[in-house]
Amino acid sequence: MEPLTTLDPDRYSNVLGLKFKGANISGNIWIFVEDGTDFDIVENLDQVLHGRVTSHRIAHPIYISAVYAKCTRMERHPLWDKMREISNCVNGTPWLIGGDFNTILSHEDRIGSETNRQNEMIDFAEAIEDCRLLDPGTDGAEFTWAKNGLFERLDRAFVSEAWSSTFEATRVTNLPRVSSDHGPILARCKMQDAKDYDRG
Repeated sequence: MEPLTTLDPDRYSNVLGLKFKGANISGNIWIFVEDGTDFDIVENLDQVLHGRVTSHRIAHPIYISAVYAKCTRMERHPLWDKMREISNCVNGTPWLIGGDFNTILSHEDRIGSETNRQNEMIDFAEAIEDCRLLDPGTDGAEFTWAKNGLFERLDRAFVSEAWSSTFEATRVTNLPRVSSDHGPILARCKMQDAKDYDRG
């Protein structure tokens, strides 16, 4: 969850029906989980909150990284480096990373501006490739962010190659924007026993 409000976990725990498990150091990323699930924070930084998830729904732990990237290319470089570091540390454990990467991957990911963002796209693509991340595909809204006639796909989810060892299928849906300039993304994962395990 990426809030634009004061940290008030009790209020949102009641609304969501989930337990608050922590926020990153800047307070821009919050983690909530259902009963029977735990999230142990491994990396707590201003652009990513990375942790180990255990749950009664899955036989083995998985890793989840929630991202809220900085707005400029240079400020995002530490995020790309941290992603590479995490990729090496998860060591074959299923890993999902998602959130607001604040940049696009291709020219088709934006309309409403002719600004050249080629170098930013290359930075992002190289980080994804170095981490050996897979894009599970998406449905729903074409763009996840909009402002003043500019539309971009800034929010995404990726999975590691090991993700398929726990989940048979992963479906990512771009949900409609409601009270923010960003639309949330929902990752639904089908396990081998055909139960669904949702990550929003």
